[in-house]
Amino acid sequence: MQLYTEATDGSNIEIKESALVWHHQDADPDFGSCQAKELLNHLESVLANEPAVVTRGQHIVEVKPQVFFKFFPLCSLILKLRLEWTK
Repeated sequence: MQLYTEATDGSNIEIKESALVWHHQDADPDFGSCQAKELLNHLESVLANEPAVVTRGQHIVEVKPQVFFKFFPLCSLILKLRLEWTK
């Protein structure tokens, strides 16, 4: 998601307690939509064997666990730290 955010002006990543969401509502409509389709396909491929669901909505691509894990808030914290580290 970070790579798509860097490549798509007007996009951003939202870290929720139970999901990661890539937003592209402020991006160029055609380019944002194209990037969302690519990201969706990429994430579905990469996460095919993981307990995760990848969905596309209006101006978003969302990744969330198939089952809400008891320790997901800890996972969310780890993801936040990883995102900060990669900046």
